[in-house]
Amino acid sequence: MQLHIILNTRAGRGKSEELWQDWQQQLSVVHILHLTQYEGHAIEIAKKIAQDAQKQQQPTCIVAIGGDGTIHEVINGVIGFDFVTVGAIKAGSGNDFARAYRVFGSPGELELFLLNPGREPHDCGIVHLQQPRAFMNSCGIGFDAFVTVLTNGSKVKKRLNQMGLGKLSYLYYVVRGLITFKPFELVVIHNGEERIIKDVWFATICNQPYFGGGMKISPYSKTDDGELELTVVHKLSRIKLLFIFSTVYFGKHLLFKEVTQMSGEDFQLHYNAELFCHTDGEIVEVANHSLSFYVKKHSWYLTK
Repeated sequence: MQLHIILNTRAGRGKSEELWQDWQQQLSVVHILHLTQYEGHAIEIAKKIAQDAQKQQQPTCIVAIGGDGTIHEVINGVIGFDFVTVGAIKAGSGNDFARAYRVFGSPGELELFLLNPGREPHDCGIVHLQQPRAFMNSCGIGFDAFVTVLTNGSKVKKRLNQMGLGKLSYLYYVVRGLITFKPFELVVIHNGEERIIKDVWFATICNQPYFGGGMKISPYSKTDDGELELTVVHKLSRIKLLFIFSTVYFGKHLLFKEVTQMSGEDFQLHYNAELFCHTDGEIVEVANHSLSFYVKKHSWYLTK
């Protein structure tokens, strides 16, 4: 089995590069290292590797070193290619992928895998934007995307990352965003039925339980069950929304009547505001008024 390493040296305020230097000294297996240079580069690298593996019918493992954004790009590059297995080494600030999926914890684990390769199929969600895009964790609109826009690149986030407290940056901007965000009206088309939900704070489609650096937004989501979960938070005062956010880490928010959740293979969302969308915590730069989603079953393979 060929081993390719895709390293995002900027992930985790440089933590990924330091981690890889340590791993590289301990690895005794042949590997090819690829360094990402810009946003979207990991998609290009992973797709080229996957195309070559498919052409040569060569079993190949791609290990991503970085945060959820890096892994998101790698998975977008390999979907539909049967000869590629994805592995991951967590080195970001949020690391929600590592909470739901298996990741390598040491060089020894990676070498043991290569001696006896095993893999398991997982689903991903597909969201239709300018072009279809896959997500392995979640995709959302509304308040959570608004907070992500505020958080990404912020000075507060950088300072907290330097202190090893990157997870707190999201919570900081949740409080700040409460002041300015305006709830919207949402139309959900699901199983042939149309449902109108007013005063919506956010709507998140999940393929696994976690988002936002450990918030258990969709406790019952599974990565291989052929379904996605839609969670909608609506008709809340700003104070109660803040309180509910404190319960999300434990998955208790579903007990509130203002939280609606439904499962299915596909959803259409339409809304009366121009909103940004996030996929696996990365903001899509073009705001929009509608999105459609479906689950792509067993569409990529993870190391076992």
